[in-house]
Amino acid sequence: MRLAVAAAVFESGALGGPVVGMLLLAATGCAVLAVASLVISARFADGGGAVRGGAVAVGWVIVLSGSVAALAHHFAWSAGAAPGAVLVALSGGAATREWFGRARLSSA
Repeated sequence: MRLAVAAAVFESGALGGPVVGMLLLAATGCAVLAVASLVISARFADGGGAVRGGAVAVGWVIVLSGSVAALAHHFAWSAGAAPGAVLVALSGGAATREWFGRARLSSA
C-alpha cells in the first residue's frame, strides 16, 4: 500500500516515469503475494496437495525476498525471512504431507 501511495504522490522529474513504474511494479508484487497468502490460508482447513504446495511456495518467496532485502538495504529486513523459513519447514514435513493428503469428508 505504501508503495502505491508513494507512486501516486511522486513528483515527476527527469527520472519520474521509471521511478513511478518501479514503485508500481513493487506494489504489484506485494499485492500478488498478499492475495496468494489470503487464498491459501482460507483453503488451509480443506487441505490438499495444492494448498500445501502453495504454502511452501509463499514461504520460499518470503524467505528469498527477506534475504534480498537484508542484502540490499539493512539486516533488520531479514526478520521477514524467519517466518517464511518456519512456514517452509512446517509445510515440508512428512506429518504435514500426510495431513494434507488425508481423505476428506464430503459436505453433501
